Amino acid sequence: MDKLKSVPFYFLLIAFIAYLGYQYYIFEYDASGEVALHQAQIKNNMAEVEGLKKKLEEGKKFMKSLDQKREEIQAQIKKLGEFQGALSEAPDVPVLLKLLDTEAKRAELKVDKIEPGKKDQKEYYLEQEFKLDLRGSFQHILLFIHRVSQLQRILRVEGFTLRMAQTSISARSITLAANLSVRAYQYTVSKEDKMQANEISAAPAPGAKPGKGKFMPGPKGVK
Repeated sequence: MDKLKSVPFYFLLIAFIAYLGYQYYIFEYDASGEVALHQAQIKNNMAEVEGLKKKLEEGKKFMKSLDQKREEIQAQIKKLGEFQGALSEAPDVPVLLKLLDTEAKRAELKVDKIEPGKKDQKEYYLEQEFKLDLRGSFQHILLFIHRVSQLQRILRVEGFTLRMAQTSISARSITLAANLSVRAYQYTVSKEDKMQANEISAAPAPGAKPGKGKFMPGPKGVK
């Protein structure tokens, strides 16, 4: 204590100021100081906030794309329903026989024979064959094929053969005998297709409140 009293006051003051300066330097600039730790914590928090913002934007984009995909799928389901309507929902053989007979007569062809052929069950549809024996000019046979292709129901001329007819039906043109194979199609929906279509069509519309979702009917499957 006596030694401290012998030390000049200004020297102690300088030492005390130096000590305070050292403590301030540690507090302000040292990597282990309070300011540096707080600044590092603030940077980490800001980085986390930016990361959360980025994830939020990505989530919004994903939800937007998900809504778009849902709308696209629902549009495809609607098109599928329209396509099913274009197919023969039930291949009514008598009706189709009458239809083909009428179209042949409109094309000025002589119908010698028209009868149903075999049925062929595919994975998603059923084929019904019809066999036709016709006589007429080459132009009228082509006209009949064209008219069949333009019908609302999907019918396809699978194949045909032409030969000179033994008897003529017109003195103005050469009569040909045509053997045609025409196929009608019936769409068949599998159980998996029905379940997936019902799940997608039952999904609530974008922005719909729980319990008040807007539902779209699924495609009408053929039993």
